[in-house]
Amino acid sequence: MKNIFLVIMAVLMTASCTKYDITGSTDLHDVDGRMMFLMSFTDGKLQNIDSCDVVHGKFKFSGPLDSVSVVMLSMNDATVLPVVLEDGKIEIIVNAQTQECKGTPLNDTLTIFNNRYRQLISQMQDLSHQQSQAIMNGEDMDIVNQRLAIKEQELIMQEDKLISAFIADNFDNCLGPYVFQMATGSYEYPMLTPWIEALMSKATDAFKKNAYVAEYMEMAKRNQDIMTGVVDAEPQLPQQPILPTEGPTPNELAQPAE
Repeated sequence: MKNIFLVIMAVLMTASCTKYDITGSTDLHDVDGRMMFLMSFTDGKLQNIDSCDVVHGKFKFSGPLDSVSVVMLSMNDATVLPVVLEDGKIEIIVNAQTQECKGTPLNDTLTIFNNRYRQLISQMQDLSHQQSQAIMNGEDMDIVNQRLAIKEQELIMQEDKLISAFIADNFDNCLGPYVFQMATGSYEYPMLTPWIEALMSKATDAFKKNAYVAEYMEMAKRNQDIMTGVVDAEPQLPQQPILPTEGPTPNELAQPAE
């Protein structure tokens, strides 16, 4: 009995020591004295769960960890970047060229994904620049537009593949549902796209039972029935807030709070 008691006490003490520990740094101008916030989506609402001051370009968060989850680092009512609250020492860097979170397994995984995702978005945005440059150079726009359309489709396919593969690799942790919500949050209303149907055909029970995923799929299937005439009603709109896919620029972050 004594040994069992000691084991139970050890487990309780270990659980009680589980916490998040975040240290951050920034070289952005005019941010000293500002407040940084960790915001969580709870019951469909964005709620503040922790805050701290920026002092000499440094900031720090720490607290007990009930469960591993993705939260948003925010400043000036603007989202800076997503952070996974998990046990371990987490490091955040917010500079003119770098906004990243690292130091723990899930944060390292999410940072790698975000960097690749930003590269694809940047390449897509560059297509319009290439089109404008071609016009200025007097190129044949039929040929240019055809070339750019092919490139755009290639990038869209790469984006779908990147998102689908990442979610599938993280079905059973908080990253899968987070990226699914990020990818679907910009849709006008929940819909069943080819990549979503392919993803759900191999999804685990844990992923399917996630609150956002389950609600999204229920509404998407109903909306599909509406579109095909099975149900006569207006398409249902998402109930969850839209997660930002890109944070503000460093200059926007440094603007005085209103």
